[in-house]
Amino acid sequence: LLGTWAALAAETAPRRLRRLAGTLFHLPIAVPSVVLGLALLVAFSRPPLAFNGTRWIVLLGHLLILLPFAFSTVSAALTRVDPQLAQAAASLGASPVRVLLRVRVPVLLPAMTASASLALAMSMGELGATMMLYPPDWRTLPASVFALTDRGQVFLASAATVLLLGVTLAGVVLLGLARGRAAHR
Repeated sequence: LLGTWAALAAETAPRRLRRLAGTLFHLPIAVPSVVLGLALLVAFSRPPLAFNGTRWIVLLGHLLILLPFAFSTVSAALTRVDPQLAQAAASLGASPVRVLLRVRVPVLLPAMTASASLALAMSMGELGATMMLYPPDWRTLPASVFALTDRGQVFLASAATVLLLGVTLAGVVLLGLARGRAAHR
């Protein structure tokens, strides 16, 4: 949702600001995730935003890693959408909120579900930043697989990998079904 909102906001911005937004949103892709994790540790290790050692810093790390992909997917879809659809709805008296909710969002739903599928699959496999950020009382499945493998417990790591694969596959299939419904609209 945040990537969609950012893409919609950037679409109406002046060209120079739109290019700057694109550059800023794509910056986390250019940086290795371990470096991003270390940057978050340094940035959020002191008050007033002391997230170090909490689950929130892991979620923030995942958000920063995945946001560029959501932004790019929806931005690409926006370039293919005919602007006359929204203009026609507005000319018939629809408020800007109604145009957004009844015209623009339904047209973008396939791109939004595609970006959600990509984000889910990437998040379930993210290890670099997660290893830097996870607190001692909570870890993700990829971090658990890595820890089990590191300790030589290959069979337990394999079982965790199958669980990871199953959860990822179920999520992507559910999002694919939602995408199919959205595409038929």
